[in-house]
Amino acid sequence: MKYYFYFIISIFLFFSACSGVDSRVNKSFKNTENTITLKDLTARDYRMMDAGSQLESALEDTIARSMFIITHENPKYILKYKVLDYDKGSRLGRISTFGISKSAHAKLEVKVALYDEGEKVGAWTVDAWVKGGPFGGSPASLFQKAADEIMNHLRGDF
Repeated sequence: MKYYFYFIISIFLFFSACSGVDSRVNKSFKNTENTITLKDLTARDYRMMDAGSQLESALEDTIARSMFIITHENPKYILKYKVLDYDKGSRLGRISTFGISKSAHAKLEVKVALYDEGEKVGAWTVDAWVKGGPFGGSPASLFQKAADEIMNHLRGDF
């Protein structure tokens, strides 16, 4: 009986420990100074379209950790990009040659331009590659490296 009482008390304490939040808007605020949208201009080739969508996912993840806010309604900045060349290489080749074989390397070339309210304020060509690694390097790391390099240019760290 004594343990039953402790069990009931612990259940009560467990469920009462839940938390919540509530907010009331007195004056709405829209942050339009650091809003950005992404536009993929990649050609209609399936291989390039797949690379463009993978790069977009990596960019969204990278930009989400920055000062920019991704939006589709009236953005201040527009980041346009086009995948010029993509070769995923051979992961098995990278593993077996320890990254020495150039034909096994994964390569990505992207042309990027930043527009501020319709005017081009920056343009870059980003080359990313994966040579190897303990497990041959993944194509996801290729796109993440390219996204990190693009983010460095957006910050002004070039």
